[in-house]
Amino acid sequence: MQLSIIWIADFYQKTSDQSIALWLPALRTQFVCEGTLFKSAERKEEGEILWIDLHFCKKPEEASFSAVSGRVGLRTLQHFNDDLMAGDVVRFRSSLKLPRDFKNPGSFSSTRYYQSKGVEALGFVSDPVWVVRLKNSGSGLFQKNFEKIRRQVRRAVTENTAPPASHFLLGLLTGERKELGKTWEENFRKAGVSHILSISGLHVTMVALFFLFLFRVLSSSPLAARHVWFLRFYMLPAIPLIWLYVAVAGFPVPAIRAGFAATLVLAGLSLWRKLDLLSVLALAAFLILSVSPLLLFQASFQLSFTAAGFLILFFPRWRRWRGERLKIPPAVGWILDGLAVSFITLLGLLPILLFHFHEASLMGIAANLIVVPLVNFFVMPLGMAGWILSGLFDFNAAWIWKGAGGFASLTLHLVSFFADHADAVLFFGAIKIWQIPFYYAVIWMCFLPKTVFQGKRRLALALGLMAIFSSGYMLPKNGDLKVTFLDVGQGDCAVIELPDGKVWVLDGGGIKGSDWDIGRHVVAPYLWENNIHKIDALFLSHPHHDHYKGLGFLAEHFDPKVLYLNGDAAPESEGEEWDDFLKRVRRKNIPIQKVTAKTAPLKEGDVILSFLAPGPDGTVEHFDTNDNSVVMKLGYKNIRFLFPGDLMEAGEALLLNAKTDLRADVLKLGHHGSRTSTTELFLREVSPRYAVISAGLFNEYGVPNEEVLGRLQSRNIHVYRTDRDGAVTFVADGKTVAVETLVKGDSWHGH
Repeated sequence: MQLSIIWIADFYQKTSDQSIALWLPALRTQFVCEGTLFKSAERKEEGEILWIDLHFCKKPEEASFSAVSGRVGLRTLQHFNDDLMAGDVVRFRSSLKLPRDFKNPGSFSSTRYYQSKGVEALGFVSDPVWVVRLKNSGSGLFQKNFEKIRRQVRRAVTENTAPPASHFLLGLLTGERKELGKTWEENFRKAGVSHILSISGLHVTMVALFFLFLFRVLSSSPLAARHVWFLRFYMLPAIPLIWLYVAVAGFPVPAIRAGFAATLVLAGLSLWRKLDLLSVLALAAFLILSVSPLLLFQASFQLSFTAAGFLILFFPRWRRWRGERLKIPPAVGWILDGLAVSFITLLGLLPILLFHFHEASLMGIAANLIVVPLVNFFVMPLGMAGWILSGLFDFNAAWIWKGAGGFASLTLHLVSFFADHADAVLFFGAIKIWQIPFYYAVIWMCFLPKTVFQGKRRLALALGLMAIFSSGYMLPKNGDLKVTFLDVGQGDCAVIELPDGKVWVLDGGGIKGSDWDIGRHVVAPYLWENNIHKIDALFLSHPHHDHYKGLGFLAEHFDPKVLYLNGDAAPESEGEEWDDFLKRVRRKNIPIQKVTAKTAPLKEGDVILSFLAPGPDGTVEHFDTNDNSVVMKLGYKNIRFLFPGDLMEAGEALLLNAKTDLRADVLKLGHHGSRTSTTELFLREVSPRYAVISAGLFNEYGVPNEEVLGRLQSRNIHVYRTDRDGAVTFVADGKTVAVETLVKGDSWHGH
């Protein structure tokens, strides 16, 4: 009841009139602001992130500051010369924007993620010179000491170990895991041991055992042995040291949960009280959610508490069963226990992993058996010894750090080995939120006492629950053609689901110069959400980053049979990214077919896909890359779609001169609705009923162009925009077309 009241108060509290969220208009806007860091600068592989509580802001042209509230995440691409710590007051100049989501089924909600952190706006500075620490910096005593320990540990680690082992050690000891980089994070995920990178119960338990061992050694001295109270309470001094470790790590949620649990367990043992571990876990969850209710929706919270709960519930049952049924040597029992821990954890976390990350690795069952003991018994003890000597006493302890670095390197080599061999047991997919209760209900049924449900009743109920759960993956084909234009920001992507179940994907979106993969994080989750695990053909309209970069992941993980493209290379400025894309395609031995207007149409039953451009002789040498786009016309009985890529005025004119039948019911506007495309003549020839514009929300190019929108409106064409409507889906039965958008409400008709 109390927690419900806290949630209601948190969700329905009114936004302050001074909130930065109310200051931000639609477009990204420049501000000069002052505020206090509510946590130390978060170091990444490239640059840092500052988390700032705002006090004052103004626009650059304004003379005076105005009071403002709210939190901002400020990203830089370079490291600061001075380490900024929590409590520092800074002034910065940056463009700010509200967090936004890709509005597709299955997409990650970054808005909810930042809400759970209390962050209302995001900013970017190209150079650290735009961030100044003011003279009246006010770091508190505790924060200064925490940061001092973190700096001394960081200095000792970097002086005595080399990357990536040094980055791995810093992630374990100070929570600075971002410097390890995305490649290594991906390796840990594929190997099924990503939990090692997140400071949680595993790390806090080892820290607690390390300090308990030290105090136990002290308690065995003749002086201490004379005092019963020392023998009884020797565990209590470990509690503040555990919380010091959690504080230096930046108070991550899993570590806080483990810290609460360790505190209650150690206190209970000192008082000679036996604790109910589930009650301890529930109390820890209550205390954390009392402070920040929105953490309930964070993956880290759900993963941490679910893993702990499953181990508390089911590992003792396994131990009892093993003791009763298996007569084996102790060493074999330990190995089986390790496998059981991995299996029970994976069993509990599987739906959460699929819901948030659309990925689960069975390799973790084996990898945890080797990697976890190596970290627990070698890396963490040596690391904690160095943490104490370097962090608390500023002693270099070179030989300890070199030993920790050696075992850290060995750990990384093993993780890399398991990741390289994980593809066969790496599962990608999705789970709908309504399926999750049925999943856990089936597991619960298997472990209910026999007196509750017996024999056939238990089996019948379990099978019924499994049938309901499985129904989410058994979506019958209704014989319709389904075309979905996804929200991929400033780019294009269309998913075509044929009546016979085959799938084609036209373009895949992408962000120039960014290693954030639109295909992995936006397009693939939509496919998995719709139970699509295989693509029959990929189509690339032209080699620009906002069309091809997202196709790389699809080529690697959806087993397409062929890639159709126009045969041109990307512009020189995109040469490296284009080469990387082609390598990913060739690595999977996917045939590449160059198309022209002479290429034979693709036919699947009543569905026909025709290639209208480039012309019979291929691309035009002096044309802009956009004007050489592959133009495709999709027909299903009496319903037609036209996909002109980024065709501009010259390409449209060439298509009109070819006297090709361009009539279509649905037109995907060329070049994201820019002024250079969708001319009056072209629009008159196509004569669509519906138009779809794929563009980024409040993009810097100013598309769609108002003049183009005016042409559409004058013809009473229904306009749908991915930036405002989200994913736009057309379902055609061959005679009529039904339209559905992710964002409900009135569609945008050329406004």
